[in-house]
Amino acid sequence: MDHDPGADKRKSEPVISKAIQALLDRHGVPERKRLGALEAAAGMGYQQVRRRMTGETPWNVDEIQRLASHFGEPVFKLLGALVDDAGQPAVMQVGAVKLPCSIWPGDQVDRDKGIGPLVAVPGDGPEHWIVLPLADAGDRPIHEIKRLIFEAAAPRRVAVVDDDEDLTTAIVQFLRKNGLEAISYNKAEHLRVALETTSFDGYILDWLLDESDARDLLPLIRAKSPNAPLIILTGQIRAGQAQEDDLASTIAAFKAQLYEKPTRALSLFNALELGFEAASRSPS
Repeated sequence: MDHDPGADKRKSEPVISKAIQALLDRHGVPERKRLGALEAAAGMGYQQVRRRMTGETPWNVDEIQRLASHFGEPVFKLLGALVDDAGQPAVMQVGAVKLPCSIWPGDQVDRDKGIGPLVAVPGDGPEHWIVLPLADAGDRPIHEIKRLIFEAAAPRRVAVVDDDEDLTTAIVQFLRKNGLEAISYNKAEHLRVALETTSFDGYILDWLLDESDARDLLPLIRAKSPNAPLIILTGQIRAGQAQEDDLASTIAAFKAQLYEKPTRALSLFNALELGFEAASRSPS
């Protein structure tokens, strides 16, 4: 029998790395792009990611949270893979309200076993299971529920892109304090890679990024998020830097807003909130 060297590699992977590989599988990230995708998602260098995936350096809780947030998954779903028991997607039906959740269903049982008050019945499509009161199950087969986890609706996600780490940290902290899931990127390339596997509800980015400017990213952003609020930050305009005509044409072409540094994080938050409201009224 032929020996598969890849099988040995998979067996030797740390358990957390296997869980992360499963996460990347779920999101269709090609093998050749995985370390780059993790580099962008976790906001760290290529070698740092490689050492964590090989087990040379452990992942910390903040990094795992960042990965889960980047891919829009609950942390428990990612970490649940550590025990090969991540639960199954379900919808809890309460009257006319449907709430997404995860459950660990048990065996099919008879109605006279005294289980409840909630039971699981098989669903259709992405709703693998429907959770509802026993009295509402009708004649459908019912399963007991060993565990149920409900999470509130995910907050809106905002990408903050600037090579000024102090500035991005201040903006991210303020936005998170006010209920948004802000994710910072210090390189334009990190956001570019991130957009291959995820999208955001809003964007804040510096006009000058790396050796270029924000115009290289804007077509990608609008392709993924046509109506999302988009804020461009710029320092004082001086000769040789961003010119007013470039900014004016860019803002008009990509439906962006311009804020000159320094600006209050509260102003950015208010601009995002108004943008979310406008986007919700826009045709999809």
